[in-house]
Amino acid sequence: MSTTFKIRLLLFMLTVSFAVTAITINFTFNKGEILELDAKTIESNLHKKEKFIKAYLKGPAFDSLRNIRNNPHQATQLISEFRDERNIFIHTYYSHKLSFWGAVQIAPVTDGGLKEGSNFLSTQNGYYEAIKRTSGNFSAIAIIPLKANYSYQNKHLRNEFARDLIKDNNLDIAGINDGETYNIRNSDGKYLLSVKLKSAITNSFYSKLELWMWIFAVFLGTVFINYVCISIANRGFVKWSILIFFLYFLGLRIITLEYPWIDSYFNLPLFDTRHFSAGYFLPSLGDFLLNAIMVSWFIAFIHSYRHEIGIADKPISKAVSIAVFVLLGAIIFLTAYQQNEIFFQLITKSDINFNVTNILYLSSYSWLGILLMCVAILNIYLLIEVALVIGEQLPLSNRLRFRVFLTATVVLFLLTAAFSGVSIFILLFAIVVCLRGWAFYYKNHSYRLAIFLFSLLLFSIIASIKLSTFQFIKEREDRKLIAQKLQSADDPNAAFLFFSLEQKIVRDEFLIQFFKAQSPDRGALKQKLRELYFDGYLSKYEITVLPYSTDEKSFFNDSTTLKSYKDLVFKGSIKVSENFYRVSNTFGFQNYFAILPIRENELDLGTLVVQLKAKTFEDPAAFPEILSEEKVNPNPELNDYSFAFYRNGKLISQKGIYNYNLVNKDFIPKENQFVFVESYGYNHVVYQPNKNKIIVVSKPITTWVMKLASVSFLFLVLITFSVIVVIIHQLWIIFHDDKFRLNNYSWDYLLSRNRILYKTRIQASMVIAIIFTLLVVGAITYFSIGNQFRMQQADDLLIHASRIDEALENNEAYSNNQLTTDEVLLNSFANINATDLNLYDLKGRLLFSTQRKIYEQHLIEPRMNAMAFVYLDKYLRSEYLNHEKIGGMRYIAAYKPIRNNNNETIAYLSLPHFSNEPEYEKRIGSFLNALINVYALVLLIIALFGVFLANQITHPLTIVAQNLSQIAIGSRHEPIQWKSNDEIGALIHEYNKMIAALEESAQKLAKSERESAWREMAKQVAHEIKNPLTPLKLGVQLLDKSWREKDPNFEKKFEKFSKSFVEQIDSLSLIASEFSNFAKMPDTPFENVDLAKLIEKTIDVYDQTEDLEIVYYVNTTQDVIVRGGKDHLLRIFNNLVKNAIEAIPDYRKGIIQIKLETKGKNVLIELKDNGKGIPDNLQSSIFNHNFTTKSSGTGLGLAFVKQAIENMYGTISFKTEPNAGTTFYIVLPLAT
Repeated sequence: MSTTFKIRLLLFMLTVSFAVTAITINFTFNKGEILELDAKTIESNLHKKEKFIKAYLKGPAFDSLRNIRNNPHQATQLISEFRDERNIFIHTYYSHKLSFWGAVQIAPVTDGGLKEGSNFLSTQNGYYEAIKRTSGNFSAIAIIPLKANYSYQNKHLRNEFARDLIKDNNLDIAGINDGETYNIRNSDGKYLLSVKLKSAITNSFYSKLELWMWIFAVFLGTVFINYVCISIANRGFVKWSILIFFLYFLGLRIITLEYPWIDSYFNLPLFDTRHFSAGYFLPSLGDFLLNAIMVSWFIAFIHSYRHEIGIADKPISKAVSIAVFVLLGAIIFLTAYQQNEIFFQLITKSDINFNVTNILYLSSYSWLGILLMCVAILNIYLLIEVALVIGEQLPLSNRLRFRVFLTATVVLFLLTAAFSGVSIFILLFAIVVCLRGWAFYYKNHSYRLAIFLFSLLLFSIIASIKLSTFQFIKEREDRKLIAQKLQSADDPNAAFLFFSLEQKIVRDEFLIQFFKAQSPDRGALKQKLRELYFDGYLSKYEITVLPYSTDEKSFFNDSTTLKSYKDLVFKGSIKVSENFYRVSNTFGFQNYFAILPIRENELDLGTLVVQLKAKTFEDPAAFPEILSEEKVNPNPELNDYSFAFYRNGKLISQKGIYNYNLVNKDFIPKENQFVFVESYGYNHVVYQPNKNKIIVVSKPITTWVMKLASVSFLFLVLITFSVIVVIIHQLWIIFHDDKFRLNNYSWDYLLSRNRILYKTRIQASMVIAIIFTLLVVGAITYFSIGNQFRMQQADDLLIHASRIDEALENNEAYSNNQLTTDEVLLNSFANINATDLNLYDLKGRLLFSTQRKIYEQHLIEPRMNAMAFVYLDKYLRSEYLNHEKIGGMRYIAAYKPIRNNNNETIAYLSLPHFSNEPEYEKRIGSFLNALINVYALVLLIIALFGVFLANQITHPLTIVAQNLSQIAIGSRHEPIQWKSNDEIGALIHEYNKMIAALEESAQKLAKSERESAWREMAKQVAHEIKNPLTPLKLGVQLLDKSWREKDPNFEKKFEKFSKSFVEQIDSLSLIASEFSNFAKMPDTPFENVDLAKLIEKTIDVYDQTEDLEIVYYVNTTQDVIVRGGKDHLLRIFNNLVKNAIEAIPDYRKGIIQIKLETKGKNVLIELKDNGKGIPDNLQSSIFNHNFTTKSSGTGLGLAFVKQAIENMYGTISFKTEPNAGTTFYIVLPLAT
């Protein structure tokens, strides 16, 4: 059993094993087991925490907690260890009152309702387990977060179990009526809560395991099929192996498309059609990835057998060859065009961000799309390689290939320009193909680093141009939708919020008391509604509050009656919820109103009208992202645009940084059409919904600097991808090397195995050294700039805090030396400094906040951050910067104490900077783009310099190598001139000494060979002469006897013997002539001979032979002139053609192929027949002087050919295959 068969058997068994395991998992494990596994995971991790807490509270640490408020060092250590590292919150109480809090996520003001030991807590922001220990009037409580339970969710607030309890998100809290549940108990067996499985399980351990089993099964199965196809190809059936592999991939892909079990069963986000969908073969991004893997694998298989893919068994004409060459080019172009269309779909029909000018904003899907682009470029490059190899088999000269390629490119460019506009993509792609073709056909298939890097740069430019074009097309369509959205003046986010808050408003106790009050305060009502219901996203609306009595009279004698709003409802206002309406026929503004009936216990108290009016898409007041509900999309894309509204040619509203004219003079619209114009560095879309109205949406034009950024980024990505591909390829080759052993694997082995040139090593070493240096310097610079920016953020925040603190003290915002919480004053300070602020009393309790909703929604407790309170209250810091978080949102906050005239601290001021992370990402992203641009340019310059320097260093070695390759015994070689006395000079000096010694040795060897050859020739000639002399002697003796005996038949015998004598004498004459010609060869004068025309003369002699076809093609455009004897050259080819004809059996039509092409400074002639071939036992002696396969002849023919060719400093060799034919290869130096 061979090793190869064992490998295939192992692959097959592994494939079956993984598939069976996956099926077993699918049928064995049910949802109940998944529920039990995840619940036990939570229970186990919870018990570990309980064990730690109980041990802590039983030890001396419990006693130390009594005085923790007066021990700031212990307090800070406890907060860091428990809150930050272990996610446990420690609080202490004296006489059931909170004394010390270790976190603000949950901090009960009293422990009165908690029993000793374990307690389950359900609060408005989550579920917790509280472990209490009491000693006298002192108690300590350790709280373990179990699961968040916020009133709404967004990217920062997720209602999930604590990550240190379980990583998966498959469970939820179970209710009384839920079916299959699992009861979680504490370490003492006490019931805490019940959990259930969510309706959609996407992240269980068993589903992951099953998915990986299927991945391994399909992968190993494909490897097995790959090895089977390799076996078929190695037996000579390359095309069949390619077809089988293609059918396997096609069948596998159709099965996965017809039965999309990956998406339906595993519910992977990668296969979510909401991200991307473009037809049957590309229903999702995950399917795109599968297609890319299969196509790449298949093309790589074809590439590995590109040299074995033959076009035809018989020679083809030049016209057919040109057609095949054009077809190969068409396949490459169509493949590139198809990839272009696929990525057009990916960019324009997906919600994936491909803006590479800020890589920090790229998502995992964005990086996957970039990886798919790299794979597509790799596939195209491999197809180019395959096409070049197949094209080499065509009987076309390199000059003709270039002409055909150039003509096809020009025709394609003109056709594209005529039908779809000028495309630089075709020219750049043609340059890539041309560069690789030049290196392949003219530079002996060589790979040059400079050409490779330049090709990557061209691919980067192509990708950047296409990416920019596709994004521009997508952006134009988006702007059209924005213009239509602006026309409608609708606000879906507001409508969603109206629906959720209208019932809360009518049941608000403050509102009910307002309608019952004798002297209601409209200002207080408006402020209350603004704080509780119309903040956050809705703060962009100006609100007007109009209360009416049951008889529809205004509380404050407003001129606007309730009837007028009811009339708006009947006149066509659009109803957006139960009580909210949008005023129709508004342009440039959004206008909503609500008619809210106020009741108490079914008793009508009156009607409240709330009017909301705002300019379209005006930015809402600054509020943190954490206050936005996930279902509310605040249109962040509008921040990148400016837009304006014109009515009757006059500006009525605008937004953004672009300055629009008060009267429209720049934009010429077309009714119900979108018109794009450019002016003042902006691109504008002008939309005219009717004759009187115009909407303009504007965006800055992308500058060349930003385009350069994308080129630089893609260039670095392609270099990185190329390095990875090369490493994987080399490891694959080494793994399949029979000589490879782990114990002999080393760098030297790798270099020798891959025959990496010294020049390439220098170039690669320089590039790698520069890349490493740039990466180190870039990383240091990146982190340094990042730290500096964070320090700048912190300094700016502290400066703002100092300003507000100073302003509060200077404005004497306190009475009786106590701070007054004048909300108007505090809001004005916050607005002037464009920041949020919180105010706390000396006990850390919240007094005022510009973002009160954070506390009203119970996201955190209305208390000062525990660490900040310790530093200001105990360490008495004059300022403190603290890193905090709410849910998953991290931010920084500056703290300062506020002092009165007596220099006494009366409150604490906090300035939370909720947007510090987005600002940091934006700033650092801009810096990173600039860094990439600079480094990409430096890398390109260094790479080109490395190529130049390596060529300069290795140029003398190249000269020596070229001269060594041309060394031939008997020829004269010129010494190399080198003036420098260095290592290379020493090498050249030894080379010069070697060729001098070689020339002397060659002369002695030639003399010895000539003497030996003459001795051998003398023996052979003597033998050849002796053969005819024996019958001559016998014949004379017989004639003499017949004459003496008077034989009556003497005349007949004489005539018979005379003919025989003449034949033997002719044979002796032939021997003498050939021997004479052979002896004269070294003295034959050389002249310039046109070899192509001379071969044509030989063909003319034999071209009319019956049942014989001679195919002759010259694969070069230059004149083929050699130095030699013209008659000898003619005899050489006459002899070879004649031998070829005689080697062809009579029953077979003869085909002789003669190919002539130049290789550097030499000319190669191939002469191939379809004869019987040369037997193995005779191949070693065909050039001997006495060798012949014919019944007559001297055996000097091929010996003469070999000697004549070597006299012209050439070589002759052959390859033969029994019953298939023989090919002779002649190499002669071109005349200089």
